[in-house]
Amino acid sequence: MSKFKPGNTLCVLYGLNEGPLIGRQFEQACTTAGFAIVNDPAKADYIFAHSGGCLLIPPINQAKTVVLVGIPYWPSRPWLFSTAIKVWREAKYYHSHHQLRHWGCKWLYHTYYAFNVSAGLQMWRNLSPTRPWNSPQPQVILRNNEDAYCSPEVFQIDFRGPRKFVSMQGGHDDCWIHPKRYIRLLQSVA
Repeated sequence: MSKFKPGNTLCVLYGLNEGPLIGRQFEQACTTAGFAIVNDPAKADYIFAHSGGCLLIPPINQAKTVVLVGIPYWPSRPWLFSTAIKVWREAKYYHSHHQLRHWGCKWLYHTYYAFNVSAGLQMWRNLSPTRPWNSPQPQVILRNNEDAYCSPEVFQIDFRGPRKFVSMQGGHDDCWIHPKRYIRLLQSVA
């Protein structure tokens, strides 16, 4: 039985070219599950960071646990190659599920969020594992097994604090498509 108490605050930190329009289904599921979504990661009880959002965690925050999903870490693979793999896999997924219109909307949102240059620059500056996202506070490191941006080697980074490592089925953006399993994970650590 989970010790989850409704009303815990949660901040969702989005990755490069992402934002609430892409994570709308996820945020709604979090609210339904009892989390109160807040915008300030420094004041949230829990932080859920996806992709480049992992690199935006403030060095000083009050989070009891930080969940890092799809840390952009694949030293031996160029970013453009990872992007090509992700796009190809998504095209297959959305085509097989007859959701190409939904996928097109998602890419329009990606284009809209691409104009947030300051967030992209901050992510780029914080790419190293010596940066604030690798903090001594409790963290859950989650890698989806078909993630084109997050290497399986992410579990071997020298993390500075207590870590729980989780591997799940799915691709890089799976949390936006199938939020329930991520909500269960959040509830288990809350």
